[in-house]
Amino acid sequence: MNAKDVEKLLTTKPFDPFGIYLSDGSAYPVTHPDQVILTPRVAHVGIGSARNGRVVRDVVICALVHITRLGPLPKAPRKRRK
Repeated sequence: MNAKDVEKLLTTKPFDPFGIYLSDGSAYPVTHPDQVILTPRVAHVGIGSARNGRVVRDVVICALVHITRLGPLPKAPRKRRK
């Protein structure tokens, strides 16, 4: 994977949330384009938000060579009506 692949998804209008999937099996949801900071070899992904949506709880550093795919987030199960 390279930075342009990630950047393409981050700049799509309208933004569509996606997941970053790594070679170790971990995955990180990207729900807002400001959540990721790219460098030529690394994606810094903000994880979890504090009280307001602009402050993240932690940052995960993902080497682009370890990103196996970028794809849609899993759909949450729909609640059945009674």
